Amino acid sequence: MQPHIDARRIFAWGTSFAGMYIVELAASDARLAGAIAQSVLVDGLAAAKMTPPARSVRLLALAVQDRLGSLLGRPPLYLPGAGAPGELAVGSTPDALFGQELMTPKDSTEWHNRVAARSLLSFSWRRPVRRAAAIRCPILFIVAEHDTMAPVGPALRVAERAPRGELHRSRGGHYDVYEGGESFDDVLRVELEFLHRHAKTPAP
Repeated sequence: MQPHIDARRIFAWGTSFAGMYIVELAASDARLAGAIAQSVLVDGLAAAKMTPPARSVRLLALAVQDRLGSLLGRPPLYLPGAGAPGELAVGSTPDALFGQELMTPKDSTEWHNRVAARSLLSFSWRRPVRRAAAIRCPILFIVAEHDTMAPVGPALRVAERAPRGELHRSRGGHYDVYEGGESFDDVLRVELEFLHRHAKTPAP
């Protein structure tokens, strides 16, 4: 441990798909002082069921093809991370392209709207919703009122079942928690208040 890091004040933060791992980490690592999961995906199976069956079959076929190719040393097959409704992409909800615009770096940072198809194979079986009761640290869930990417019901159940869970419903959709979205300022305020309260540091 670095001497300038207070081991008693380590918090985990994650958004969207990364929020899935935050929930798993909070349920398995008692050293955490707290955690924040925003626009959180907590049930991969429920999210997979939101995808139309025909598109699910096509995505699965590409994922398997990419995985088999990786065993042969072939380069990844990429899918767009965000696409318009009807396009073959990991996210093709009505607000997906809006989210892509918000998350694309405005500076010279190189960024590609793509995801390796093989990564989808580890997605649907991850269901941290089932571990909610094992979370012992304070955990804040930011759940959008109109999320079309991450199922809202399972996220609300985790917030309810986690012994020290806290819930904030953000305005708008999945991507409105990011800078430029309608809930960014409000979500930032709520998350900072949570951190100051549980880290026992004075608010500015």
